[in-house]
Amino acid sequence: MNVDAPLPSLPRLIVDLDAVRSNYLLMAERSGAAKTGAAIKADAYGLGLERIAPVLEKAGCTSFFCAHVSEGMMARQVLGHDAEIFILNGVQYGEAPLLRQKRLIPILSTPEQVSLWHEAGGSDPAALHIDTGMNRLGLGWQDDVVAMAKGLNLTLVMSHLACAADPHHAMNRTQLNRFTAIRDAFADVRASFASSAGILHGPDFHFDLTRPGIALYGGAPLVHSGPQLASVARIEAPILQVSTLRKGDCVGYDASFIAPRDMAIATTAIGYADGLPVSAQSGGFGRIDGHKVPVIGRVSMDLSVFDISALPQPPNPGDMLCLLGDDLEALALASDTLSYALLTGLGPRFVREYKGWGA
Repeated sequence: MNVDAPLPSLPRLIVDLDAVRSNYLLMAERSGAAKTGAAIKADAYGLGLERIAPVLEKAGCTSFFCAHVSEGMMARQVLGHDAEIFILNGVQYGEAPLLRQKRLIPILSTPEQVSLWHEAGGSDPAALHIDTGMNRLGLGWQDDVVAMAKGLNLTLVMSHLACAADPHHAMNRTQLNRFTAIRDAFADVRASFASSAGILHGPDFHFDLTRPGIALYGGAPLVHSGPQLASVARIEAPILQVSTLRKGDCVGYDASFIAPRDMAIATTAIGYADGLPVSAQSGGFGRIDGHKVPVIGRVSMDLSVFDISALPQPPNPGDMLCLLGDDLEALALASDTLSYALLTGLGPRFVREYKGWGA
């Protein structure tokens, strides 16, 4: 949302571009000898492709991954002529001329897509996605992909780990062995296997090009370990009303919360239209002056209510309640969702503020 000045009733989304750069450089360091790309799909995980992609480029990134052609076109406009932009969803009917015109590289994942690209001429660069066990997208690892790729101008072969968040899961090594065999059949073509979590599994998983995503935006790639990443996104939502509940009073739709005692509460201008999930009513929280305050009652479209009884000093209307920041993963866990979903679900009403490098 473009406004001349922040509006007091709207929540603010503050994006730290220094943190994005720091996280990219950390993942590049952990990628060892491999080049480090960046996933900027879904509007750079909800935080703004137009602002984040140039920061990554200036930090040394030359390879970018988008999901759809429309995202790739936006990235091309932002990044200019030289950036290498891959389209993870490949090529669909009628898209080949546009892909070629915008110099976007389709990652082909079905025999039909391979045929489409052959029919389009096949001389422009393309990539192959090999399914090594996730069973989502990709040509089968047991198929004759070498024969299928004959005549293509291949610039990359890739696969995707299904269980990378758990470094001890047996699927990681199974998929690695399958991908290594495929990669050996394309010895002259670059290979990419690791996204954020895979990078942290070590050199065996790095190949030629890594493609971090969630780590760039401050999310933890591994479940119980991993490097300390800089927080990228913080929400500041204004408190609209401070009031008192009496024991037995209810809060929110369907009277889903009944006060077990007298309580102080703050009604805040953030709801599920802004990306705070309804599931946050069962453990979600924010912070006021650094103090943790739990969500109570059902999260509604524009408003959420927080228990402020434990605060040493009650806030006033107009004060800010903070979400995300260092609490991104904890809030996702408490809300029974993923940090990916919290970030990409951020709504359009935020007053967006960018600070730091490139702002």
